[in-house]
Parts: sequence; C-alpha cells; structure tokens
Amino acid sequence: MQIVSLSSLIEATQEEADIYLYLSFFRSIKNKDVETFLHFNAIPNEKRALTRTSLVVDDENNDEIIGYFTLLAKPFEITDEVSNESRRKLAGNKSAKVFNSILIAQLGRSDSYKGEISGDVILGFALENCELIYDLLGLRIVCVEYDDNPYLNDFYLKNEFKILQINNNQKILAYLRF
Repeated sequence: MQIVSLSSLIEATQEEADIYLYLSFFRSIKNKDVETFLHFNAIPNEKRALTRTSLVVDDENNDEIIGYFTLLAKPFEITDEVSNESRRKLAGNKSAKVFNSILIAQLGRSDSYKGEISGDVILGFALENCELIYDLLGLRIVCVEYDDNPYLNDFYLKNEFKILQINNNQKILAYLRF
C-alpha cells in the first residue's frame, strides 16, 4: 500500500480525463456520497485548493484505489450546549465561540477491499497526515462530521474520537485532540 496525493496525479498527467477514468473505478455502494465526491468533486476541489485528497492505492495490484481521505482546515462554531471545559480544550478559552480544526471531510474504502483492509487503516493514514499538519501549523484538533448511525458512532468512538455536538446540518461533530 502507498499513499498518492491527487494533486501529484494532476501534475503528472497530461489528460485530466485519464484521472477521472482512474477515479471512476472506486466503488462504495453503501456510501454513495463518498463515491460521488471522488468521481466528480475531488479534482475540482483540489485544483481550487479547497481540499486535499489522498488515495490509498494497492501498489501490488495495478494501483487500484483501496480507499481515500480528504482533508481541509475548517473553523467550527461551538453550540451553547458545549461545556466550558470542552471549549477550553478546543480553543484554549472557556468562553470561545469558534475553534479551528483539521476536518476529515471524506473517508472511504472501496467495496472491492471490504474484508481485506479495515476502515481503521485508512483513518490511520488520514491521522498520520493530520499529525504532519499539526507539526507544521499547530492545528491540534481533528474533526469528523457524520450522520447519526450506530456503525459510524462505534467506528469513530473506537478510534478515540469524542462527540462534541450536533451541528446545524444535523450531523454529529466528533473530535480528536493531539
């Protein structure tokens, strides 16, 4: 396995259509949002520097995409229900209304690798990149936003994320602090 940045593919490839074709082989039947983002939004977002997408590829199997993750820096508003202690941990100030974070905006595994590679592995690669960002910029909070479902709750809690709040978009916001 190796990690390949989407931006390096864009720089190295003459035909953008070739990259779209390569990305189109990624399938995630249970999470169409993850599949759709990679197929249609990852390249435009990369070119506009809105996000950074990294592909986890199987270098022993024609560089098939095992999974991917997308990161961005994002401020979040803190809802009134969040405790002063949590505010202090997130923003360094118990009366803070906003905190900056690294958002894992997309995280997905290809259906063809289900049972072979766990989501924990892909999340681990994403968190390694987040640690690099922490080393470079000092952003120490990593967040995920997700729909309230038992599988995702168990997955993120098992990986040491803590639920912070329900955002205005009705998604759970969970965080991890370095």
